[in-house]
Amino acid sequence: MSIYKLKTLEGTNTFVKKELLEKYPEIKITEEEKTSISFESEIENIEEFRNLLSPTHIQNENKDINLSKRDWRKEFIPAGIDPSLAYIMCMISELRENDIVYDPFCGTSVLPITALLYFNIKRVLCSDISGNAIVKSKVNFNAAHIPEDRYKIARSDINDVKFRKQNIDVILSNLPFGIRVGNHEENISAYEGLEKLARIVLRKKGKLILLTQEKVLLRETFKKDYWNVESIINVNEGGLYPEVFRIQRLSL
Repeated sequence: MSIYKLKTLEGTNTFVKKELLEKYPEIKITEEEKTSISFESEIENIEEFRNLLSPTHIQNENKDINLSKRDWRKEFIPAGIDPSLAYIMCMISELRENDIVYDPFCGTSVLPITALLYFNIKRVLCSDISGNAIVKSKVNFNAAHIPEDRYKIARSDINDVKFRKQNIDVILSNLPFGIRVGNHEENISAYEGLEKLARIVLRKKGKLILLTQEKVLLRETFKKDYWNVESIINVNEGGLYPEVFRIQRLSL
């Protein structure tokens, strides 16, 4: 038996174990800590575990492989999401093949590309207020070899988005925190714009899966009389402790 250790983002072990056991049901978990999961396997070649996408690294006594590195991620911006966390957010979204996903704060489109490549959804729509982010997103989409008919990307402020059809299954996004980029006042306007847009474009059983450090603002914006707001995980990401929220309409 060979012994391996997975390095994880703090708060994500439940989802890492889920992926690990679904892909390798024969392994035996031997130890779990806040940011690691150790296991035994009859597989002797560590390279075979490169298809694990929710941990950040896998190690044995001879090698350490960075599992969060994506070959298609050619461009980066400050406050961009870790690809391992993006994969976990897609897991939380419970994406289906016919889903249409919208990311209104797409950055360099790590979340949309993850949803298309690894969860084989139907289509993504992406927007961001930053022209630089849009340019970099297109580079990443091209590097991921995603056909142009499976995504649409445009520069837009959340308050100016013109979608009017109720055809979005999941709004999936890493929201602005106002810490490394932007500020709290800008976030108030952005979050209010997102809530208004969600009422318009989400299907009746649609949902939002959102990562944010602005936890109080998010709960204040998505009010209890219309939305059910549920915190799924609290993550340690680069010294910050944002939460992933699942938000759905209340059944009236």
